[in-house]
Amino acid sequence: MFNLALRSALTLVVLFGILFAVITAVLVYLQAPVWLAVIVVLVIAGIQYAISPYIIEWIYKIQWQPPEHVDQGIATLIRQVCHNQGLHEPKFGVIEDGNPNAFTFGHYPGDARLVITRGILDLCDKDERQAVVAHELGHIVHWDFVVMTVAATVPLVLYYIFRFGIRGRSSRGKGGGGIVLVAIAAFIAYIISQYIVMFLSRLREYYADQYSGQITRNPNALATALVKIAYGLARNPTERKDKETGKMQPVAAAAGGAKMLGIFDRDFGGSLALAAGGTDAVAATTDSRTVQRALAWDLFNPWATICELNSTHPLPARRLRALERQARSMGQVPTYDLPDKAAESYWDEFFVDLLMNYLPVIGLLGGIAGALILGAGGQIGAAIGAAILGLGVGLFGRTLFAYPKYGFTTTQVADLVSKIKISRIRSVPAVLKGKIIGRGIPGLFWSEDLVLQDESGFITLDYRQPLGILNLLFGLFRAESFVGQQVTVEGWYRRYPRPYLELWKLHSPDGTTQTSHNWAVAFWGSLLLTVVGIVVLAGGLLLAA
Repeated sequence: MFNLALRSALTLVVLFGILFAVITAVLVYLQAPVWLAVIVVLVIAGIQYAISPYIIEWIYKIQWQPPEHVDQGIATLIRQVCHNQGLHEPKFGVIEDGNPNAFTFGHYPGDARLVITRGILDLCDKDERQAVVAHELGHIVHWDFVVMTVAATVPLVLYYIFRFGIRGRSSRGKGGGGIVLVAIAAFIAYIISQYIVMFLSRLREYYADQYSGQITRNPNALATALVKIAYGLARNPTERKDKETGKMQPVAAAAGGAKMLGIFDRDFGGSLALAAGGTDAVAATTDSRTVQRALAWDLFNPWATICELNSTHPLPARRLRALERQARSMGQVPTYDLPDKAAESYWDEFFVDLLMNYLPVIGLLGGIAGALILGAGGQIGAAIGAAILGLGVGLFGRTLFAYPKYGFTTTQVADLVSKIKISRIRSVPAVLKGKIIGRGIPGLFWSEDLVLQDESGFITLDYRQPLGILNLLFGLFRAESFVGQQVTVEGWYRRYPRPYLELWKLHSPDGTTQTSHNWAVAFWGSLLLTVVGIVVLAGGLLLAA
């Protein structure tokens, strides 16, 4: 649901987006030629590539330490792989957060950084931990830092050719027609290249998975680890074996605080976990049928394919299919036998969701059509009112569909994740009780999202306010205070494709309630817009009469 590397990328996009915007404005003001704009873009991209690892180290609370101090199996694996590949061992770090994830970053294999969260150590057994680390080592061995950086630069250059090609037409007079054609072609290539870059990223994730299976000779270990990380049906271990005494000791709650190269795309992978057995981590608490229900959305919901096209990572279930084939090629029995056919069709819900998602656009177009009819008769005020009314009715209808205020029942994460007829617009009202075990983005000190764990699993709580600054303030000054608390939350369960609960109310043990006003603003705002449209329409008709 919500990957560390992607949020790192998003942070960098914001920072360098501001820089690009300023530079673009300066170049436009100076009427710079296309070739100069491209050179400037390449220089800025090079600077970004050079300093990005240091920015990531700065914004995340990473504790750098020798891997043998964390897990001897991981240390041995890293040492063996690096020795066989002739690589310098990556700098190793841990983020103290119960939300399981792992990612790698750096300039090139010789100065790579490999990071895992405390959730990986607590929720994965020794084979799964090594499989996850082997996946990240695959990114290092394959030079994915460099490959994806170069690939991502291409769309940026194409966009600048388009932007300055269009601007250059005015300075070339009649001879500018050819420049415009080139600019339009560059824009089309820019759109296509964006999808090619994401396809390349997804392809390299498959190769990293395959590398993990080859190195560990155990594709099933990565499969069970991915299921744990992706689908949110696991419990934290209540006990862990003490390394010195050998006795089982209670595990303290993990203290939180803490795009392309993480174990999952942060938007499309999900920082969740599913219990599938383990020798020193999570006890086997779920059967294959429970796993299949959790995977069904990825496999059969029509929204899943749309999500993956816009994702840097393959959907988890499709990665599991690839690991399933790899296990069979090694003569092993796959842990999960994924179904090939859906029990029923989900296209009817898909088309309803599609209709409701674009209802405001439909309403606006209907209002504009009415406005044109009324405007033709000289009733300008009524025409404006019709357009406002159409938009308001569309927004109001979508809000009622997306935020049902009836049917809030107490449930568990395992029950929610098994639901297939869910999307970004279609939700299930739910009440969950459990402990906040960390931030939605482990280690990011301004992450506003939280992770709640109940008896059956854990899930990200998507905290949203109407103004983005309110999300930032909550992440900076309030979110950390909830970590470790037993809370009750109300919200709307959604999936696109990650499972998450859009938070409405968070009730603390001390009796205080943190409320998200996103739905209220959408409801009352659309209702107000509808009323304004009615008033303006009626006023216009009266004046025309």
